[in-house]
Amino acid sequence: MIEIIVPSISSVISITAIGVIFGFVLSYAKLKLKVDKDPRFALVLEALPGVNCGACGEAGCAGYASNIIEGSVSLNLCPVGGPDVTNEICDIMGVEAEIAIPKKARVCCQGSRGATKTKFIYDGPKSCLAAGQIRGGFKVCKYGCLGLGDCVNSCPFGAIRILESGLPSVDWEECTGCGNCVEACPRGIITLIDEGFGVHILCNNKEKAPIMKKGCSVGCIACKRCIKACKEVFTENPDIETAIDVIDFLAVIDYDKCINCGKCVDICPQNVINFDRVTISV
Repeated sequence: MIEIIVPSISSVISITAIGVIFGFVLSYAKLKLKVDKDPRFALVLEALPGVNCGACGEAGCAGYASNIIEGSVSLNLCPVGGPDVTNEICDIMGVEAEIAIPKKARVCCQGSRGATKTKFIYDGPKSCLAAGQIRGGFKVCKYGCLGLGDCVNSCPFGAIRILESGLPSVDWEECTGCGNCVEACPRGIITLIDEGFGVHILCNNKEKAPIMKKGCSVGCIACKRCIKACKEVFTENPDIETAIDVIDFLAVIDYDKCINCGKCVDICPQNVINFDRVTISV
């Protein structure tokens, strides 16, 4: 025989009363502790492009807008919106505009299919990250581009595509300098450079020339001719010895010193240094 226990009416009333009291307490606390959001938040959020690319360092535009209101970040961190958005946000916040120099993505590799050698035929997932996990990648050069499009997939603006040569190409008109491709590249081949600089290095290999040439015919051979050419440019400026150096067998440009003259480009026997004819203020 099953005994059924029926709660008394007084117990039900007591439990209900306690629930009502807690409800009133929570509602009152919510009203008292409510923090009114700064009306500028909505204006800043509306000014931002809304693509949530994360280039500002925040999870999305809402997070960036919130930090702007709190005063914990700079107002010029949105490369997608550029100077126009920065100016608008500064007007909203009532401060002087802080214009950042626009940046563009540059591919630091010219190791196309015809210029590089492979160790094996890769038939796995179409991902540079995945391919790199198998014996260090299918290319002999462990620093070279694998060309499987991780950078393409990471770009929310469709600014990168893979050419028939197997190398990525950046459309500067579409590139916003968000840096997603930089983070996506497992070999660190893509960098962000101020769009005004035309000079950049088309190699990422940090091995001695004899070793490098076993896998790539177009890499930097660390001949240092670029250094000599750069020194001649600065002979009349004792404060600057050279704007280019060879570090770990790879030419490296110091953009704080570079005047975009292109002399290093003309002298490089490997055509490792590229020069897009643009102008900058010096």
